[in-house]
Order: sequence, then C-alpha cells, then structure tokens
Amino acid sequence: MRARAAPLGLLFALLVSAAGGRAQAADGDAAGPPPVWIVDAHGGRFRVRFDPGERLILAAGAETLASDAAGLTAPPGFAVEVGLLLRGERPAPGWDVNWKRNHEIARLRLHPAAGARGAAVEGALYRGIFLRQSREGTLTLPLTPPLALSLPFDVGVLVEVGHLHGALSPEAGGPPLDAGVFHGEVLADFWRSRQPGRWFTVGVGGRYEVGMQRDAGEALHLDHQVSPMTTLSVALHGERADGLATGGVRAEASHRWSSVRGWERAYRVDADAEVTPLAANDRPLALFAAATADTAPDLPRPELRVLAGIRFSQPLR
Repeated sequence: MRARAAPLGLLFALLVSAAGGRAQAADGDAAGPPPVWIVDAHGGRFRVRFDPGERLILAAGAETLASDAAGLTAPPGFAVEVGLLLRGERPAPGWDVNWKRNHEIARLRLHPAAGARGAAVEGALYRGIFLRQSREGTLTLPLTPPLALSLPFDVGVLVEVGHLHGALSPEAGGPPLDAGVFHGEVLADFWRSRQPGRWFTVGVGGRYEVGMQRDAGEALHLDHQVSPMTTLSVALHGERADGLATGGVRAEASHRWSSVRGWERAYRVDADAEVTPLAANDRPLALFAAATADTAPDLPRPELRVLAGIRFSQPLR
C-alpha cells in the first residue's frame, strides 16, 4: 500500500456571508470544481479531490463522556462509526431550479465502553437534507394572476427517521434510550451556495420519539415525546471545493410534550470537523473530531461527548 500526500493548505476556514443579490448568490459559486486526478512529471496518476458526501465511512477513535469536570479528566473510551453518505449531482449549466440533496444512511456511532451497561449508540437510520435552489430567488404562489415573492434565502426540508441516542440497555438512574420515530423540519438556507456541502439554515419542525428507561424494579417504561412544530434549529456547514476539509455546527432547542413529565424543554448542540492529510491507494484517511452537548429533563444530568479519531472512506465516485 502506497501512501500519497494530499496538497498542502488543509487549514479549514469557514467563511459565511449572507446572500445579497438573487442571481449573484446563485452565480457566486459558478466556478467549476477542481480536478479529481492529476498526473505528475513521471506519469503517475494521483487523486487530489474527494467528495465527502459520496462515500462509505468507517472510523474509530477515543471518546470522552462527561457530565461534570471530573468526567473530562477520566480515561477516554473507544467508539466506532459506520455509514453510507450520498448526495445529488451538481446542477447542469444554465440551471434555473436545482435541489441539493444530501443523504446519510445507517450512519451510527457505537460506544462499547460508554453508557449505563457498557454500550451506547448515536445516529440515525436515515437523514436527508433537501435544499431547493432557485436562480431567481423567488417563490411563486399559484394565484390569479400568479404572484412571485422575492426571497433572500432558499427553502428546503430535513427528514430524519430512526434516530437513536442513549444507552443500548438502559438501567435505573442512568441515561435512557431515545428512539426517534420521525423528525422533520422546514428550512431556510441563507448561504445559497451552489457548492455541495455548504449551507446556513434556520429551521422549524416537529419530532416524535420514544424514551425507554428502567425503574428500580427493572421494569421498562416508555416516555412518548412529541414536539408539534416547536423545534427550532440553526445549522452551519462548510466544505472545501476539493473535499479535503469539512465541518459544521448545529444547535437545536425543542419545546416538547412528554407523556411522563408534561411540557418541557430540551437543548442540543453538535459540532464536527474533518481534514484529510493523506490518501492510501487513492482512498482518503482523515482526522476528525466531533462533540455533542445535550441537556434534557429525562437525562440524569447534562452530557458532553467528545470524540476524536481516524476516518477511512471508500469514495463512490
């Protein structure tokens, strides 16, 4: 196996600007993507661009789970990550309307050394982000005559099915296992970038999930949690054109109803970053870090989870 160094300059800088003009925002990223392959002076062919949204991933790393200052100094545990990422094609030249589609299928993080009984899980069976881009930046209402509304943002939706978070085998006094049945949001994308993997969204949506927890007698209790369009989110995600660096942050606040506790509020913040310093046989090896802060009435105490490690990818195009 031959390791091949990727180009220098992997310092990831995420620049966000609110979209001003409609056509200018659509054309601001109109430059074509950098080449996927290059040939050196000796005729060797090297891959220098990867697509972070179109790959199979397998990762492993060290993880710290803390609910107080003492937890941050405890020895880290071990975690693995798997998943399939897919995304739509770039828009064709001369496009008027385009959908940016990003899919995550069975993207799960398993924490064998964390959780109430030595195992925990985080992830979703399916998560999709669909952003509708319009070159004119308008929304047409089918009235008589039709009415076109000028918008400073693109619109879209987020769909999530089968979200899992918590201990695989919950016990009394420990964190529950939350199984999300469905989560959907309506999004406004203020970045309006043509480049894949870039968005700055504000969303409002709803969620239904079931919390599973055991009492002192080992009986399993279910807690139905419903957020009826009372979940607010802000998300920022960026990606270099060559795919060698990517990262983002997402904050969510939810006012939900619990079948056990009544109305309550829950908060969550997720952040992640990835850089690819080299590739082996044209398959990228990346360094990544991810952090999650979570607080909710069904948790014994607020949680902070930090994971850092190495991610191997199999490009799909």
